Amino acid sequence: MEDLVASARRSIHKFLEMHSIAPYRPPLSGEFCLKRGFQSPDLYGMADAVYVLYSLGELATWTSKASRARWAACILSCQDEKGWFTKNNEKGYPKEHATAYAIGALRLLEVEEDEQYVARLRPIDDLFPLLSKPSCVGQWLERLDFRWHPGSVLRKNLGWHYIWRGSHNGGGVAATIGMLEGVINEVWRWKVDVEMWFQSYFEWLDQHIDPETGYWQRAFWNSLWKRPTVVDMGGAAHFYWIYEAKMRPFPYPEAVIKSTLHLQKPNGLYKEKPFCIDLDGNFLLIRSYRQLTQDRQEIWREKVLAAVDRSAKTILQVLSGQKLEQIYSDLHSLPGAIIGLIECSKADETAWGEILSGWQHPLDRVMWL
Repeated sequence: MEDLVASARRSIHKFLEMHSIAPYRPPLSGEFCLKRGFQSPDLYGMADAVYVLYSLGELATWTSKASRARWAACILSCQDEKGWFTKNNEKGYPKEHATAYAIGALRLLEVEEDEQYVARLRPIDDLFPLLSKPSCVGQWLERLDFRWHPGSVLRKNLGWHYIWRGSHNGGGVAATIGMLEGVINEVWRWKVDVEMWFQSYFEWLDQHIDPETGYWQRAFWNSLWKRPTVVDMGGAAHFYWIYEAKMRPFPYPEAVIKSTLHLQKPNGLYKEKPFCIDLDGNFLLIRSYRQLTQDRQEIWREKVLAAVDRSAKTILQVLSGQKLEQIYSDLHSLPGAIIGLIECSKADETAWGEILSGWQHPLDRVMWL
């Protein structure tokens, strides 16, 4: 197994090098692009590389304090006049996802105590009315920015009707607020009650979850089809990341386990290749299992641990045994696969924590990826 882990590291570094515009040697300063062949750094390329190196436990080794400062400055330059990270977004994800992802990367770049890159963000104007009026939380969650016009449909911005993408809004905004909690009141001086906002946020989500599946199934087609889908699972995970980060109990953890196990393929994956959806599935299984009482864990232990083991073995085999450029068309799919593997180390009754010694889980420090 050690040979597979070492091989995976080499494959990952080779793939990173293909997306590096500058020479790939320390100290790196963030000159990465989303797709091979691009001529200049872009938001997702720069952020993806941060998450990858951090996950391998090598970010500090491959950078210096000065190079991290340059890296952070390049990411910060992608903020627009309203505070959202919309510039150089070659991935095309909504501003809510891009902003939370960029803030997470900035947090991870803060290797030393005096590196305070997130505090340099300009205020995100649209968050103030949402935070200052608690009654707006429910109205915002009801819609998740969905509007009946062709632009929303073309951007897959369908709110609850396509919750995997809609949760980029509902989870991404919450993650942004959570990661900026100190900045909002101490730097921006908004003087809002962030904890009260999260209380309203979780209360609404608790009231609108499907107790049979543990997922949020509020699409128009759910009136006819309730069987959980991978789309439901991907959307649910973005909310459960926030639950876990804020130490909020999951409303129906056993229902989550049952739904997620049903969606896993025999080889341990949830789609054809490992990417962020595998993190979502492993996260939902492991974090839900950890919230169960001991007697309920006894009931689910064998199935959950077997599912985790299948996933970890397949992801590691893919990362170590193939040329990653033949699997992934851009850099953004890689962090999810790596972190999906690392998530397996959170299952205490497996050997994956020892096998992946030195690898780090970004969600231990940030609320989004």
